[in-house]
Amino acid sequence: MGTYTLAIADGVLFACLPDEADIGTAIAEAAATNYGAGLALSIVRGTELTDAARPEDDVVWRETSDSELLDADGRRYRYAVRRAA
Repeated sequence: MGTYTLAIADGVLFACLPDEADIGTAIAEAAATNYGAGLALSIVRGTELTDAARPEDDVVWRETSDSELLDADGRRYRYAVRRAA
């Protein structure tokens, strides 16, 4: 599995797409639908999706009851992490 880009604002996960996907379009659609213009998003590239975070991982996102981390094939994961190479 490749790495993913996350778009996060105000504790809300707006997009989780493969790094090579068109994140700009996904962000524009999600922001316009949910919040309108002027939303400040944090874009995090190069995350790995996993069900088990390691102690040395930098956890970028943790699944909650109202957000799901889904890969390009629709598989669900609990964490998006940055791992040392």
